[in-house]
Amino acid sequence: MKKVISIALGSILLLSFQANGQSLKLPENPELASEASRRFALSVDAISVDNYREAANALNWLMKNVPDLYDGLYINSYKAYEELAKKASDDTQKNMFLDSMMTSFNKKEEIYGLTDREKNNKAYRYYKYWKSDKVRIKDGMVAYKAAYEEPESVINNNLVSYMDMARRYKAYGNDLPNEEVIEIYTKVMSVVEMKSAAGEDQAKLDRYKTVINGLLTQVMGDDLNCDFINENLAPPLDQGEDLTLAKKVFGLLLERGCGDSPYIETAAKIIQKKEPTEGIAKVLAQRAFGNKDYESAAKYYTEAMELSTDNEKKADLLMNIAQLNLAQGKKVEARKSAFQAAELDAQKASEAYTYVANMYMNSFDDCSKENSMIDDRSIFMAAYDLYQKAGNSKGMAEAKAQFPTVSDVFTAAKKKGDAIRVGCWINVGTTIKVREN
Repeated sequence: MKKVISIALGSILLLSFQANGQSLKLPENPELASEASRRFALSVDAISVDNYREAANALNWLMKNVPDLYDGLYINSYKAYEELAKKASDDTQKNMFLDSMMTSFNKKEEIYGLTDREKNNKAYRYYKYWKSDKVRIKDGMVAYKAAYEEPESVINNNLVSYMDMARRYKAYGNDLPNEEVIEIYTKVMSVVEMKSAAGEDQAKLDRYKTVINGLLTQVMGDDLNCDFINENLAPPLDQGEDLTLAKKVFGLLLERGCGDSPYIETAAKIIQKKEPTEGIAKVLAQRAFGNKDYESAAKYYTEAMELSTDNEKKADLLMNIAQLNLAQGKKVEARKSAFQAAELDAQKASEAYTYVANMYMNSFDDCSKENSMIDDRSIFMAAYDLYQKAGNSKGMAEAKAQFPTVSDVFTAAKKKGDAIRVGCWINVGTTIKVREN
C-alpha cells in the first residue's frame, strides 16, 4: 500500500514539476525511471517538512544513480546536508555531512555549473567551516577566486572573509607573494567601493574597510611600508584619475603613518574631485597651508565649509581660516573668522576670543605710535576685554600687567573708566584700565 501511495505521490509531484516549466531527465530504463520518480518525490516532500535526514537519503541515491536528473537535486542536497551538519551530535558526524554538502556543490558545478550566488555561497562555506583547516583552506582560496570573477555578485559575507582567508593561508605556511596579497586586497576593496556607489549602508562598509585594511597590514607585516606603497601601489595615480585606487592608496598611507608621501595629496585631489567631502577638503587645505600655498588652502577650506553640515566642524574650519588669514597678514579677516566660529559654536567661543586677544597683544609693536602712552596701551585693554569674555584668567593677568598706572593716566589728564578708541587695524572701543602699581 505504501508503495502505491509513493508512486502516486511521485506522479503528482512530477506533473506539478513539469507544469511549472521544469522537467526531469529520467533514464530510459522503466524500473530505474520509476524509482527515480519515487525518490524525487520523497526528497521534495521531505525537504518541504524539514525532514533533512530522509531527504538526504533520497538525494544521495539520486546523485549516484541519476546524476543529471535536474539541477535542483544538488541545490536540495547541499541544503539538506548543511542542515544535518548543524544538528550533528559530534564533530565526526558533522564533518561527514559537510563533506557531502561540498560534494553536492562540486557535482552541480561539474554537471550544471554554479550560479554566481552559489559560487559565493560555496566560498563562504569554506570560510565558515574550514578557515582553520590547513589543508582545506587551499580549496577555499580557489573558491574565493571563482566567486570574485563576477565582482558585482559578491555578497557582503565574502568581503572581510576573503582577506582573512588570505591572512590565514599565508600564516599556515603557504606561499602567497605580496603581489597576490595586493591583488586580493584590490579586488575586495573594489567591491566595497562598488557597493558604496550603489548606496549600501556606508557606516557598515566603512567598518568593513577598517577591518580589511587591518588584515592587509597583518598579512604583509613590515613589507607594507611607505616605500612599498609609494613604489608599488601609488604610481598608477600619476597616469590617471582612478578613484578606487586613490581611496586605497590614501587609506593605506594614512594607516601606515606615511604623512610625507607626495601621493597623499595626489590621491586626495582625485577623491575630492570625484567624490568631494569636507574631510578630504580639510586635509588638502592643511597640506596647502603647510606648503604656504595660501591660494589653494583658501580654496579647499571654502570647499570644506560648503560641504559641512555640522556647526562644530564649521567652527573648527573657521578657526583654520582665521589662522590662514593671519598667516597672510589679513588680521581683520582673521578676527572676523574667529568671531564667526564663536557665534556658530559656543564650545569654541573661549578659543576664538583668546585667539583674537592674542592677536591684539602681538600687535603692540606694529600699532603703537608712541605719541600717547595711554592710546598705545589701549591695545592691551582691548585684549583684556576679550580674555575676560573668553574666561581666560591667565590672559587677563598678562594684559593687565601692560596697563598704565593710575599716575600715568592722571598725568595724561584722563581717568579710569573713560571711553577710548583703539586705533590701527584693531579699531574697537574699550575703557581705560589701570594696573595697581
